[in-house]
Amino acid sequence: MTIYIPPELTEQFIHFGSNTYIQKGGLIESPEQVSIGNNVSIHAPYSLTSVIVSEGVPLGVPAISIGDGCKISGRLQISPRNKVILEPNVLIHSNVRIEGEITVGEGSWIGANCQLSGNIRIGAGSVVKANSMVLDNVPDYCVVSGNPAAVVHIYDTSSCDWVEVSDNEQAQALLMARSHHPLLSICIPTFNRAPYLDVCLQSIFSQIGNNELIEVVVSDNASTDATPEVISKYKALYPNMRTTRNETTISGDANILHVITLGRGKFLKMQGDDDYFVAGTILPLLNVLHNHPECGVIHISVINGNRPLWLNSGMSNYLAATNLYAAFITSVILRREDFEQVEHPTLFVSSCFNQLYLQYSVLEINPQFCIMYNSMFTYGGGAGTEKYIFAEVYFNSYPSILSHFLGKGFTAEEIAREKRQALYNYAIPWFRNNKATATIDEFEGVYTKYYQDEPYYEEALAIITAIRQA
Repeated sequence: MTIYIPPELTEQFIHFGSNTYIQKGGLIESPEQVSIGNNVSIHAPYSLTSVIVSEGVPLGVPAISIGDGCKISGRLQISPRNKVILEPNVLIHSNVRIEGEITVGEGSWIGANCQLSGNIRIGAGSVVKANSMVLDNVPDYCVVSGNPAAVVHIYDTSSCDWVEVSDNEQAQALLMARSHHPLLSICIPTFNRAPYLDVCLQSIFSQIGNNELIEVVVSDNASTDATPEVISKYKALYPNMRTTRNETTISGDANILHVITLGRGKFLKMQGDDDYFVAGTILPLLNVLHNHPECGVIHISVINGNRPLWLNSGMSNYLAATNLYAAFITSVILRREDFEQVEHPTLFVSSCFNQLYLQYSVLEINPQFCIMYNSMFTYGGGAGTEKYIFAEVYFNSYPSILSHFLGKGFTAEEIAREKRQALYNYAIPWFRNNKATATIDEFEGVYTKYYQDEPYYEEALAIITAIRQA
């Protein structure tokens, strides 16, 4: 005999997700005003009495919305005034009462015997301790306790630790300091790709909202399309967004460097304007930064499947793990205190691979790194607005950057091996797929210029010639 509500009841909900289980033995009033996501579990008894009292609320908008991954113990009572929203991965212990117009932020934890009442928001990643009554907003990443509840701990981004709070004055000072120095800056250089930027920003703010641990920084490279309008739309909605506009168009590398120098976060993440976050991936990224604040570089590997983090140190190990994929800017996160020590950040700013140089410069200062294996992006595939010769970048820029660190982290043998791998594993396959648009001067000529003294020069040239003639 099943212990869960029957399928004919689940079909009455606005939405009822997959792998979601609600035990029998509770009250669900007006299921047509309730939406429940995937991988949710609700234990009996419970009372979900959904009543919309405002005439302006449109039909089809749920009075109760329970996000993906929420786990709820027994004796929950929800009595919304227009709406109650539990964002993804909220944990609620037993005997909790929620009444009013309330949002509980993603990843929050509500202890046993708590009451949330009024028109309030519980911030993302926050904790309401057992037996507390919450009548006011709770900031992101705070712990509250008492009746009425007050802040007792605040997550401090500078130390990546929870700081005990003695009074409201201290709490406000810590929150103010945190707002100026978030944990993560997502830094987006953009130029004349307004539609892609719009989707990119939507993929970010749909997950973070006004999350106080994250800022989004956009540098508009003097775009002539609708980019300023797209930026204005999001900036009006989200105070954790900061922007700048260059007076004249500068190089792509220079704009990338410019935008990351504006970041105030403990960690600086580069983000392509046509690369989009997969839903539910940004807050888990914060958890990685919290757990590994010692890392100078964090690389997000999107090609090797989802598997556990890999922690290591040293340029050689980083090169072995990332190769040319480290040049994908959206995979790059740098610790700001190390980045700011790089003596010559513009040294390879005309190479189209300056972001690669910055990573190894940071590793020279702080050799500890972390590889995240997570396919957390989708791609708009926007056409590049800045033209460069592919072969020049792969045959010259990449080996030149590695050679800069000869004796500082790389051996001559490692650089020679990587130069060969770049040819056979990346450049020749690219040429095979793009030979119709690659001229002899742009490929064979550049190849000869930089590889003619290599022992495998004739062998690779024969392969290139055969591809050209096929």
